[in-house]
Amino acid sequence: MEGKVKMTIDYKQLADAIYYRKSTRDYSDAVVDVLENKVDLVGAFGLVPLVADIKVYVRVLASHEVKNRKAKYCIGFYSEDKPLALENVGFIGQQLDLILQSQGIATCWWGMKKPKKEFKKVDGLDCFITMMAGMATKDESRQYPEGFKRKAAEDIIVGDVSAECATDKFVEAVRVAPSAVNRQPWLVEKVDDKYNFYLRNSKNPLDLIIGDMRNIDLGIAIAHLFVVSKADNHQVGFGFGGADNGKHKFIAGVRVL
Repeated sequence: MEGKVKMTIDYKQLADAIYYRKSTRDYSDAVVDVLENKVDLVGAFGLVPLVADIKVYVRVLASHEVKNRKAKYCIGFYSEDKPLALENVGFIGQQLDLILQSQGIATCWWGMKKPKKEFKKVDGLDCFITMMAGMATKDESRQYPEGFKRKAAEDIIVGDVSAECATDKFVEAVRVAPSAVNRQPWLVEKVDDKYNFYLRNSKNPLDLIIGDMRNIDLGIAIAHLFVVSKADNHQVGFGFGGADNGKHKFIAGVRVL
């Protein structure tokens, strides 16, 4: 049955897509074959979880399941409500984002859009966020680095802010990651071969409105580091026991070997 066939991920293609991907808001009605008749996108695309024991289900929502669709396809991300579930959804979803973008398919995280009430749960799992996808009406790729409006590397690094760390390719992959309202809520600390991720403490009213999407953004940023590491044939390990950095909340440590 289609949907049970797992694609082989080409991490080099995904790593390349990091530096030209762009969120798209104008879509055509063209059919995208890789999104048709898929019952489980995690399985179909071979998406890797950040936290293995959190149950996740990702599917294309039917037209009657969501109001005011802005694209041919709207993808729903369902999950158990456990610690790190939001980060896990972001991590899985950004892999899908990069896979689609690498194939010329446009995407955009749709933070405020959820399915209609009767479709917000599937098998006890809650829909945390959605993603638009389809063929763009015009070219939406961009040039690196001038096409990215992001914080400087020094502004997302905790601890070592040396030139070597600021130009680290894994830190750079994190730096250009997309985030809700481009708030870039992550901080990164490099300690030898380990990268510690923190959720930036903020009392900005906009960040309070964004709320849980900031945690999803952390998962997106970690996914960028993971993809670039895998593209270079590194082994990657995750750890979730770490101390906060002042008021900044520890989320995960990623070891690149």
